Amino acid sequence: MDKTTFKKLMNEFIALRKDEDRVNDAMKKFDPDFGYFSLGRYETLFLQAMKEAMTDTSDWISYFVYDMSFGKDAKEKSVTDKNGKGIPIKTLDNLYNIIKNNE
Repeated sequence: MDKTTFKKLMNEFIALRKDEDRVNDAMKKFDPDFGYFSLGRYETLFLQAMKEAMTDTSDWISYFVYDMSFGKDAKEKSVTDKNGKGIPIKTLDNLYNIIKNNE
């Protein structure tokens, strides 16, 4: 998958997650006991498809999404490349490059 397509799909996924959070916030205003609305099954399918399409054998995409909170929790050199050099994983560009250059 080329970088443009990868970033477009990931940005749509990120936007959907933000929409999901807004739905939950709105429902909590109506009913403080409201649990949580989630598209988790579709999220899992999407991430599996992206992993396969990108040949992400090290599971960088899930790491970026869940452990790095879409790059928000990343430090300047959060990960180490195959040569032991610290590299960032703050952006979708970083993520794409890590997957393509470190497998």
